[in-house]
Amino acid sequence: PFEKKKAFYYNQKINHLAASGYFTVGERRYSLDDNFGLLDWGRGVWTYDNTWYWSSASGKENGHLIGFNLGYGFGNTEQATENILYYDKKGHKIDEVHFHISDDFISPWKVTSNDDSLYFDFYPIYDNHTNIDLFVIGQNAHQVFGEFKGYMRIDGEKIEVKSLFGFAEKVRNRW
Repeated sequence: PFEKKKAFYYNQKINHLAASGYFTVGERRYSLDDNFGLLDWGRGVWTYDNTWYWSSASGKENGHLIGFNLGYGFGNTEQATENILYYDKKGHKIDEVHFHISDDFISPWKVTSNDDSLYFDFYPIYDNHTNIDLFVIGQNAHQVFGEFKGYMRIDGEKIEVKSLFGFAEKVRNRW
């Protein structure tokens, strides 16, 4: 998706990878049942200076399996995007999304689409911030974990999302 002739990127993202188990802290046991992970795999020849916005979440809401994978900024997305909503094990492609990020990254954000297929208020809990500057190479990444509340619109039906844990990030790379 890049204007640079030899640059390319291929990725595969798989939501709703079920996880179960537990961990203990002192005498207290914490269950991890009904939790989900994400596989993010990619290869490519990237441009030297790039920025992407990406968000993903998977979970259950009112007995339904729900989730999404959203992104933009990483190359030209006129031909295809990675934007998809999941509802009851079916994927529903959507068009453009935008992250309305707070200046401090830890105050609430908004995530919207150009076609009203989603609207989320995102309530950050933790900013996993990386800032590496080695003059020629570097990375400034805010991978923010938190809770999404709002709605997804699937085949015209508005589906309320009351509490979905996930992440949203803004990453700038120079390498």
